[in-house]
Amino acid sequence: MFMNKENLLELSEIISQIALKASEGIMDIYQGKEITQKKKKDGSPLTEADLTSHKIIIEGLSNLNLNFPVLSEEGEVRHKMNSDTFWLIDPLDGTKEFLERNGEFTVNIALIKNGKPKLGVVSVPAKDELFRGIPGVGAYREMSGNLEKIKTRKLKLEKITVTVSRSHQTEKDHQFLEEVKKTFKEIEIMQTGSSLKLCRVAEGKADVYCRMGPTFQWDIASGQAILEAAGGSLKGLDGESLRYILDSEKKNPKFYCVGDLNFPWKNLFLNSLT
Repeated sequence: MFMNKENLLELSEIISQIALKASEGIMDIYQGKEITQKKKKDGSPLTEADLTSHKIIIEGLSNLNLNFPVLSEEGEVRHKMNSDTFWLIDPLDGTKEFLERNGEFTVNIALIKNGKPKLGVVSVPAKDELFRGIPGVGAYREMSGNLEKIKTRKLKLEKITVTVSRSHQTEKDHQFLEEVKKTFKEIEIMQTGSSLKLCRVAEGKADVYCRMGPTFQWDIASGQAILEAAGGSLKGLDGESLRYILDSEKKNPKFYCVGDLNFPWKNLFLNSLT
């Protein structure tokens, strides 16, 4: 399959439908009276909704006949090793948000080629909201059947909106916020779950998201595609681009996600670590 604009746009439509179908499966469980869970080896929660979404997505991707390997948080499927093109998915990002029933959980599907996200879809099941993006082409937000193009916003020194993890804040995250307060006149904190943090920057509702704690590849790849398609950037704290590979053990480095590329973000992040 050639990765041209027309093919990627068509593929983004198909992947969006797969994500929406997985979202329906999740909501069937979410709206039930009781949610059962168990613990993974790392202690993180696992629910029937995670596995149901995983199954729906794997089936949907298999029907595309593209023969790309799939790397998922809930189990990996490898058709060949060391592939430079593969699907990277998180069937239910924000399981803690799901269990707390605050609606801020997502379905993440990204297409990776040569280490970079070429296409990303993020569905927000409880909010009837879906984001999709193709870097170099454009980013879109769909809600209640209405599709609109989104883009990041220009930063103003009078006020900055920082989106932070609702459930996974660290002391270093707080240090970063203190450093931000020294630079901007006013700071608004937007606590958000799952990959929605990246999407809020992509659509111009937030200016920056910085993550000092541990994350995996499937947590951010789809959001990065949407962010970059909307005009933003996601890089490691050293300013280098992240690289995604077909390895379930690979974690992300500390990174930042920003909307306005004209501000010297790297200095701000480095100052917060000293």
